[in-house]
Amino acid sequence: MLFASVVFLASCDMEIEKAKLAPLSGFQAPELYPQGPVLVNGDNNKTESVTFNWTRASFGAPVQIEYSLYLTANDKVVLAGLSFANSLTMTKSDLNGLVCNDLGVSPNETIGVTAYLQAKVYGTKTESVTSNSVAFNVTTYAAELRSLFMPGNYQGWNIEQAPQFWETGGGTNIYNTLTDLEDGSDQYSYFKITVARNWSDANWGYNALTPSWFCPEQSDSNLSVDLTEGSINLISVNRGKMTIDRTHVENVGMCGAFDKWSYATNGDLPFVYDATENVWTSSAVTFNDADGLGFLVRLNTLTNRENWDDKYGTDNESDPAVPGGLKLVKGGGDIKVPSAGTYIMKLHGNRTPFVLVMEKQ
Repeated sequence: MLFASVVFLASCDMEIEKAKLAPLSGFQAPELYPQGPVLVNGDNNKTESVTFNWTRASFGAPVQIEYSLYLTANDKVVLAGLSFANSLTMTKSDLNGLVCNDLGVSPNETIGVTAYLQAKVYGTKTESVTSNSVAFNVTTYAAELRSLFMPGNYQGWNIEQAPQFWETGGGTNIYNTLTDLEDGSDQYSYFKITVARNWSDANWGYNALTPSWFCPEQSDSNLSVDLTEGSINLISVNRGKMTIDRTHVENVGMCGAFDKWSYATNGDLPFVYDATENVWTSSAVTFNDADGLGFLVRLNTLTNRENWDDKYGTDNESDPAVPGGLKLVKGGGDIKVPSAGTYIMKLHGNRTPFVLVMEKQ
């Protein structure tokens, strides 16, 4: 009898839970309120915010509702944020980054953006409902580049000299760096991402940034790479979404007239990463007029010396942020030294695009 009573009560509970939500036809979508034009500029991008407001959705019961706000433009869609309230606020800087980076809008451009909501009962598979769409203009801004830092085993956890790396573009919220995390250990090399060269400001491990690869848990929540898979990595941090990705790179090297383009026989001349200087450096290379002055930078040529998928050349554009720096272009034309002589090449892989400095000896 006791078992039968429990089953009966459980059955009642199940029926009650099912009855709480109205049928799909009875769900009521939220109404997104109109949004005025948004102007982002150098004076307001860090100090002002944009708030989206809407009416509460209804699922026929007092449930927790999760709202997803989406923005669209240029036939692209981006998730702007999640909220459990009837509003979502973001800084103008973050909005500028979403519109420029994810929606493909150029800086200093005014474009029509459309926003809409999807609402669902949190933690369930209940069908979502979609709000009305609201159109508004956004005037974007060429924001200044921001940077992050990456202390870790590979540089002795020296926070005061943590390697710095930069946004792919002002306001994109995407930060890339080409680095070698070799630390002499047998397997895992540990590191973190920080916003400054100290531990008092924000610092993030796998408990704050979501990695796209497996990081074994340990007490400090450090991010890590498996050195048995290779130590050279292109690291990408998305500060807006708080994610981090890594792409393994076989090697970093250069080929060219200095060795009569003999990459197929000798392989590329390697660059070696210096964590203290935070730069990739070649050995001394001698060019002469008879053989020519041109060369290219290449990645991923260890297993296939004829791999030109990751070649970097030039469109002859300098980078004012790096003295003597030349911006590298994937697939660009041959780089040429200014004159015959011996050079040491320094590759700044912490910038997008990569920057090369040719130091004549």
